[in-house]
Amino acid sequence: MNLRDRDGLHGRLDDVRCPVLWLHGTADQVYSVENAKEKIRMFTRSPEARLAVVEGGQHFLSASNPAEVDDAALEFVRRWAAL
Repeated sequence: MNLRDRDGLHGRLDDVRCPVLWLHGTADQVYSVENAKEKIRMFTRSPEARLAVVEGGQHFLSASNPAEVDDAALEFVRRWAAL
């Protein structure tokens, strides 16, 4: 089963009302950066929906680029926790 065919996010987008950080690698062989750009715009009820592109990052971004993932996640949490 392809993961995109399971109960996807599309049917639940109206319920997502929190900030969204989408990290996406340029070397992802499953989904393109263009796909991520298209999908991040669907989070219309979020106070912020941001795409961060990681140069050379692969599909399992936390494995291929752990430092970049950690840095981005910590910055995101710190920013929103302060509000």
